[in-house]
This record gives sequence, C-alpha cells and structure tokens, in this order.
Amino acid sequence: MNNIIALKRDSLPREASLLYARVLEKDGDGYSVRLENGAVVAARRAGGCLLAPETGDEVLIADNGECAFILSVLTSPGDTGRITLPDKSTIEGGEITFTASQGVAMEAPRISLTGILGEVRFTGLSLLSQWCDVRIRKIVAVVEIWDRVIGRLTERIRDSYRWIENTEHTTAGRIRTIVKKRFFLSAKNASLNAEEEVKLDGKKIHIG
Repeated sequence: MNNIIALKRDSLPREASLLYARVLEKDGDGYSVRLENGAVVAARRAGGCLLAPETGDEVLIADNGECAFILSVLTSPGDTGRITLPDKSTIEGGEITFTASQGVAMEAPRISLTGILGEVRFTGLSLLSQWCDVRIRKIVAVVEIWDRVIGRLTERIRDSYRWIENTEHTTAGRIRTIVKKRFFLSAKNASLNAEEEVKLDGKKIHIG
C-alpha cells in the first residue's frame, strides 16, 4: 500500500460570473464591453447568442477572469437587430412559420426551394426576371382576364384544341397560314371581303 502516489491536480479556473455590460465597439472577432463598475474587458460572442451585439447594446456576459463571453443581448438603443449564423447553418423543425407585421425579404446570390407540395397565395404578385425556364408536365389555369404584351412569340405545339364561347377578334398587319395536308373551314355564315384583290389558285376549285 506504500506504492500509492497521489495525483497532482491542476487548479481549476474559478466559476464564471454573470455580469451586465455595455458594448463599446467591435474589435475584430470580439467586442470591447464596459462593466457596471467601469472596467473594460474583451469578450467574445457565444455560439448561443443569436442576436449580433451592436455598439450601445446592454448585454449579459459570463466572465471567469480569463475569458468572457457575451451570452445574450438584453436591450438595444435602436429598433433594429441582426441574427447572424455560421457560414453553413440549418434550421430544422416539424413545422416552421415566419410571421411579420410589415414584410419579409430574402436576398441571396442563389435561392433554392424544394418540396413535394407547394402553395403560394397573394392578393397581388409582381415577378421581374431577365430569363425564366419553366418545365411543367401539366398546367391547369383558370383566369378571368388575361392581358399579354409580347415582343415576339414562338410556339411549337403537337396538338392544339380551342373552344371559344363568344368572339375571337384578330387585328394583324399580315397573316400567313401554311397547312401541309387538309384545311377545313366550316361556318353557318362566312364573308370574305377584300378592298383590292382576291386570289384562288389550285388544281381543282369546287364552288357550290
């Protein structure tokens, strides 16, 4: 039993104290804060402090005499705040709701939305883009009034079916229709009116 050697234990740092402080300035990755007793210490932002401290904010810090961390922003002289996260961050939850009384804005060089089912509802919607690529298997649109202003429209359609209940009116500078096989026109009453010239050309022309 005489061969037992007592292990030497290094002295542990003292327990951290919770103190109130005022942010003086941001110093690199840390902050300079003033304690209630007037002392100025350097503090780092804790990972759990989501709201980024700004100059003039009253914060709660933990100080053990060797290092100090800003745990939370208590009050701010302004009405704005910033939540900063690491470069790669993930927000997870079963159901997440963002609610704002005035507006929500998202800004990034690249924004991706992925899901199984999506739903968007707006009283008014404005979409501005220099280039748009849409690939959809099926579209069902119900529109009361549709106004389009297009510089050039090019369509390639395999089959096209249209049902117009009342009137279709076309005003154009020139109209050219090319049909490879058979062209059939049926109407209860038909009128063809030209101010200058009407031309019919074919191997056989049947009238009546």
